Amino acid sequence: MTTAYTVDNRGETMLDESSGNTSTVMDYGAGHVHPEKAMDPGLIYDLTSYDYVDFLCNSNYTANNIQVVTRKTADCSRAKRAGHAGNLNYPSMVAVFQQYGRPKMSTHFIRTATNVGDANSVYQVTVRPPMGVKVTVRPERLAFRRTGQKLNFLVRVETRAKKLAPGGSSTRSGLITWSDGKRTVTSPLVVTLQQPL
Repeated sequence: MTTAYTVDNRGETMLDESSGNTSTVMDYGAGHVHPEKAMDPGLIYDLTSYDYVDFLCNSNYTANNIQVVTRKTADCSRAKRAGHAGNLNYPSMVAVFQQYGRPKMSTHFIRTATNVGDANSVYQVTVRPPMGVKVTVRPERLAFRRTGQKLNFLVRVETRAKKLAPGGSSTRSGLITWSDGKRTVTSPLVVTLQQPL
C-alpha cells in the first residue's frame, strides 16, 4: 500500500475506465502495487489480531459480535487506550465529519511506524493536505536507530464546515509521505463532510 503508485505510464493521473474521468482515491485506493518497491518499503504499519479487536470494539461491536468473527472471547478493555476506530494502525486515514451546525471540526490519528529498512534511517514527513483542510504531523521527523524499531506519530486533521444540501457530502483527499531520501512511504488521507438530513 505505502509503495503503490497512482499515475499511469505517461506520468498522468489514472483515468476511471468506466467513465474516462480522472480517477480519485475513491477509485484507486492506495494505488497500483509496485512489486519491486514493495520488497523494500522502508517503513511498515504492523498490526496484530488484538489491534483488529480494538478496532471492532471502538466501532461499537458487542463482545458477542466480535466472538462470532474471532471465535474467541473478546476483551474490549484495551480498546479505550486505542482511542477510536480511526486509530487502527493502518496506512490509510479516513475522517468523516457530521457537520450538525458546528463551524469547526477536528480529529486525530495515532500511527506506529516500524523500520524494516536500514538502521540509522531518518524519515522526514511531507503533507499534501486535502483542499480546505489543515493537517499537522508530529513529530515531523522519525529517526530510527535500528531495524525493527517502532516510532509513533500523530496526525491532526482540522476543517471548517462547508455549505451542503441536507443529506449531501463532500469528499477530499490528500497524502502523507515519509521519505528517507531513498524510499517514500505514502498514506492516503481522506476527509468527508456530511450534512445530516
